[in-house]
Amino acid sequence: QQVSGHSYFLHDGRARNLLEAILWHGGEAEPHRDAVVAMPASDRAALIKFLESL
Repeated sequence: QQVSGHSYFLHDGRARNLLEAILWHGGEAEPHRDAVVAMPASDRAALIKFLESL
């Protein structure tokens, strides 16, 4: 969603980009969030680029 030229993600708009949206997750998603954090930076960038293409 675009608001004032910025993208906001999650149901309440608190994440300003896809990586922040991933990092805000916990609970059942925590292992997946941690896997993204543990990725090499180049793999994480490729993942974000893929998500942005959807």
